[in-house]
Amino acid sequence: MKKLLLAASLALTGLLATAAATLAAATPALAATSAPNFGYYDNQPIEYEATAEVTSSPQQAQVLAHGNIVFHIVDASGTVPAVQLARAQAAFPHDAGAGNVLNFIPTEVGYAGGAWNLQIFHWNPGVTPAELSSDTDIFAAVAAGKGTLEITSTLVRCPVINFSALR
Repeated sequence: MKKLLLAASLALTGLLATAAATLAAATPALAATSAPNFGYYDNQPIEYEATAEVTSSPQQAQVLAHGNIVFHIVDASGTVPAVQLARAQAAFPHDAGAGNVLNFIPTEVGYAGGAWNLQIFHWNPGVTPAELSSDTDIFAAVAAGKGTLEITSTLVRCPVINFSALR
């Protein structure tokens, strides 16, 4: 019986380690602890903090986010394009970040507060990436066939900490 419990305990430890690695891989450019990040909202650089958690499904993440989305942009190889980083990184040179795009901020009509569903925009192979700094840009790129959106089960808590110029 003790051997069975030990084996079950080791298996559970392995599953937890795998889940932690999966969470890390599914939450690009998001720190395990909250730290300043740079990104965009409506074509303007912003600063926010980010922590992530994995929900049971993409649908659950969408429900919990109440329509709030944080978009992560990657090229065909899965890397954030330099053009996506350049302008926001220049505005906040001491922050970590990946040029993510928020579709709502506090004070905007429709903002539901607190949590965003992580969605990843993948540039199609052969398409030269350009800066996407608003949800409108992202949806236009999808509609034009330049890339696809992946809806994840990741829920991101990312309070915006520097958006005074946008009010």
